[in-house]
Amino acid sequence: MWLAMLGLLNGIIMGLVYSVKELWFGVFFVLVPFAGIMMSKKKTSLFLIGYGLGYYIIGLSFLFKLTGVLPLPAYTANVVLALAVLALSACLTFLMWLAMAPFGFLKRGSGSDIFLLAALYTLGEWLPEIVPVLSFPWFRLAVVATSAPLFIQGASLLGSLFVSFLIVLLNGMIARLLIRRRLEFSSGLAGILLGAVLLYGEVRLYQSTPQEGHQVLVVQGNHEGSEKWAMRSGDILKDYERLIYEYADSPVALVVLPETALPYTVAENKETTRTLSLWSRRLPAEILLGAIEREETEAGEEMFYNVVYHVTEQGIDRTVYRKQVLVPFGEYLPFENILGKYVPWLLDFMAGNYFEAGASPVIFETGLGRAGTLICYESVFSKLAMESVREGAQFLVIVSNDSWFQDTPAMREHHAHAILRAVEEDRYVIRAGNTGISSIIDNRGRVVAGMKEKESGGFCALAAPVSELSVYAGTGDIFPVVLCGIYILLLLGHVCVLIFSAFSDIINRQYKNL
Repeated sequence: MWLAMLGLLNGIIMGLVYSVKELWFGVFFVLVPFAGIMMSKKKTSLFLIGYGLGYYIIGLSFLFKLTGVLPLPAYTANVVLALAVLALSACLTFLMWLAMAPFGFLKRGSGSDIFLLAALYTLGEWLPEIVPVLSFPWFRLAVVATSAPLFIQGASLLGSLFVSFLIVLLNGMIARLLIRRRLEFSSGLAGILLGAVLLYGEVRLYQSTPQEGHQVLVVQGNHEGSEKWAMRSGDILKDYERLIYEYADSPVALVVLPETALPYTVAENKETTRTLSLWSRRLPAEILLGAIEREETEAGEEMFYNVVYHVTEQGIDRTVYRKQVLVPFGEYLPFENILGKYVPWLLDFMAGNYFEAGASPVIFETGLGRAGTLICYESVFSKLAMESVREGAQFLVIVSNDSWFQDTPAMREHHAHAILRAVEEDRYVIRAGNTGISSIIDNRGRVVAGMKEKESGGFCALAAPVSELSVYAGTGDIFPVVLCGIYILLLLGHVCVLIFSAFSDIINRQYKNL
């Protein structure tokens, strides 16, 4: 039991490093105790469970900001959210345990264990992305490392999971050095790998970035969630008009507004469509903005989509991007038949928030270049950004509404995912948040310009199109796939050894009985 408590403590500290901006540097050594205990001769299952629960519960504590949103008394809402945090933490802990539990019998007691440990931890971060329904790849060590641009450049080679691998490898190397008190071949090899990636990062950061770009205006309306949905369409349109003309102090090629900046069916509102095309002519500039789209099926059923519209001088483009990955309990109700029956207040909570999912990426042809778009939660999925780039996107636009995060670390963590997408895909990322964080990020993951959360305004900065594919964009998630293949082979090898040993024992007993 003491191992479980020790794991819980280590997980809590890791959760604080993940959540508290000022503690980000701790990611490079906080896992040293974790690595040391995992590489010891002790049984580590309880330690793993304690670590996972401590890490994820602290990391998910931002969900308690939903207390005021749920249609329940404050006490009941806190109990419900506590149960939700525990349930989600338990699921994520199970996936981590599933990936890392075999380490106990696969480790060899040699220096190579640091590579095995890093590989299995990386798989533990990958599983939450690929498991259906539970898909929630929010927690990656690479997110914390975005505060060190030099360290995250390796994401352009093998993705953000490779950055997480390097972080665990560094912690394992330190733990191994403290345990053995001498430099082993494997530690030296890990040091060479880390040094090579840092050298690659140094070269990449000082390479010239694209110079032939255009000015982009990003507008942050700072409309709180409930306030925005309660505003009249004309009022919110006028507010954005004021901000656009106030901050477009130089010729701009593109204006980007946040997710559901206009929270209604824009294409059906003639006044709005006329106003948008007028903005485009006067600036003159093209506009990408979040809104709602309504579609009626042949059976007369209404379907709503969370979308990004492209506006030109001629009006709203027929090409529309529909959000592909919806937020459970925010944009759709999973297991609706069951939950609607046994938790009926969820139906009231979801009233008016049902959306259908889009089917594919959409590339907008703009004066700045070909734009790929992601809406809010989608930016935590590397695969979606990669699909847009492979379809020809020369830069990425992320529109988001993080207003319900308020002043929690989640707002910064969400923005950090946008930084990772920029490095992975070698693309400029233009991010417009309803209440922040809005920014323009270059293809090296550096914030060129931006606004803090809870500010109303806008800013202009240069963004440039990039056509070449990064190594990661070209190869995809080959790194975790290879790790998964090695994992399966090691497990099969261990099973074969067990079967062979059991068979040998049977033969020996039969031989002795003759």
